[in-house]
Amino acid sequence: MHMLSHLTTDTKSHILVEATHDMSEVIIENGYRPDPDILFNFPGRVRYRRSNVIFLVRDPRDVIVSHFHQVTKRAIDPFIFRSISDFVRDEQLGFKRIIYFYNLWFRYKHIPNNFHLIKYEDLLNNGVFELDRVCKFLGIKCDISMIEDTYNKSSASKMRDKEIKNQLEGFNNFGKNKNQLKVRKAKIGSYLEELNDDDIAYCNIELKHLDKFFNYSE
Repeated sequence: MHMLSHLTTDTKSHILVEATHDMSEVIIENGYRPDPDILFNFPGRVRYRRSNVIFLVRDPRDVIVSHFHQVTKRAIDPFIFRSISDFVRDEQLGFKRIIYFYNLWFRYKHIPNNFHLIKYEDLLNNGVFELDRVCKFLGIKCDISMIEDTYNKSSASKMRDKEIKNQLEGFNNFGKNKNQLKVRKAKIGSYLEELNDDDIAYCNIELKHLDKFFNYSE
């Protein structure tokens, strides 16, 4: 999981919010496949220079597992790989892409007006505190009880149940198998269950190239 939201103010002082994968995606659920090299060919992030960016990251090893299921099961005409191992090692679409993207944003985090890093693991372990930090970053005054209520209503189990029942607006239905769902395990370290020892060793070697700013290591 890597995603960012950026906020800009227009000439009428309206706040504009956009959630984006920032050209890192390789297939859209409607089947469209963007040029995967765009991410590498246009590294500059000047379009965010008037924005306040919230950058959401997750352990790249968990990201690659989640991404594999996304691109092979949650799209019209999805990608086909012989195995998750092949996907992990794909030079263009695999694990190295995640490392590149994280390092890219570390390099250009000075471009936006403000930059705020959020880690998926912190959201799971101490979500109310993290959401309170987000509200403060956005300049939103929000009662802590309201944040707690919102966080509890948005738990993975509740979201997964709603997805299975087709009660989540904007979520495409590609099947009810757990790996076809958008809300899958929502578990820290799930890569240990889905990658073999060689895959994990490969990822750990590549993880050494990730800037220590993100504080992920083997």
